[in-house]
Amino acid sequence: MATVAIFGSAGVVGLEIARTMVFQPEVTRLVLIDINEAKMRQEANDCAMLAENVPVVTDLTRDGAIEEVFAKYKPDVTVQAAIPISWYTLANSVPKDIWKRVNFEARIGPFLPLLLSFPIKFMEGWKAAGSPGEVIQLSLPDIVNPVLSGMGVAPSCGSGNTENLCSTLRMMVADKFACPTREIDIKLVAHHYHCWFMHSPSELPDLQQRMFHFRAFCRSYDVTDEVMGDADFLPALRKRYPYQRPRFAATSVVKNTVRMLRGDGVVTHVSSPGARGGGMDARFTSDGWVPVLPQDFSMDDVEALLQSAREADGIASIAADGTVTFTPKANGAMAELLGFDCKVLEPSQVHERAAELLECIKSIRP
Repeated sequence: MATVAIFGSAGVVGLEIARTMVFQPEVTRLVLIDINEAKMRQEANDCAMLAENVPVVTDLTRDGAIEEVFAKYKPDVTVQAAIPISWYTLANSVPKDIWKRVNFEARIGPFLPLLLSFPIKFMEGWKAAGSPGEVIQLSLPDIVNPVLSGMGVAPSCGSGNTENLCSTLRMMVADKFACPTREIDIKLVAHHYHCWFMHSPSELPDLQQRMFHFRAFCRSYDVTDEVMGDADFLPALRKRYPYQRPRFAATSVVKNTVRMLRGDGVVTHVSSPGARGGGMDARFTSDGWVPVLPQDFSMDDVEALLQSAREADGIASIAADGTVTFTPKANGAMAELLGFDCKVLEPSQVHERAAELLECIKSIRP
């Protein structure tokens, strides 16, 4: 018997997570938390047919609210899917000509204050409640989770992003060799940037100079060279990778939840395992998510790959204490296009800088 809590359960992704989670036999109590009472209670009614369900309506921004929920329900796994403002909302919040340049020149990194502010409050509430259970944190996990780790409030893992890329690669290789996906094994080390690229205006050389690490096996035979030797493979991957697909993100959340509840040590590709800054194979143990690296690929190799990808996302570095330095190009674009100048972001400044960035965005809304 296990309790799973979903914060942000009335959101687009949160709803899909709840709808998928109720079919898992390991989950016997589902706690749904949101500030949108009408949508959340409707979803609770649907889910109650399949699992003992507790809807909770609360102002998640209120001091102590998150700690109270954790202390009361003590979930075995908690999903943090509450994102105050999504990347897609941001894209529709500024003039299209400006957004096109922001997306290409600044990338997602400099928007970190908006994507990090609530996860900080969330994880601090979790810690204040005694750190009950495991946490899957969904807000830009490849960058946010390492920052939270530096602050001493590391979530267990993320979901989505590179997990979606891994699944897409598996399906494409299965199609190429006309075999079931269960006979395909993908070894992937990747970062949010590699997922962003799939629906970006960047040309293929931008990806090729900071490529993800990828090996493909069909019925235990290494077919990577044959796959990558096909000039159409990467362009086809870009077309097939899902864009704004809540169900895809939700299934990866459920997969990671089940792996942690079962504790069976099965190896799976995980976004930000152990709050690391990228996606890779890992297995869940008593010590949390432990990476399982591809043959002849070390953690130094992983870090070098992730560092290159972070820079492509506009992040120059993430210090051990969670302080983030943005690339001059990314910060310059933000300053020019949105009037937001933030070269370095310290954890203590996040909430203040988030409010400032939001005001900058509001000032140029069409």
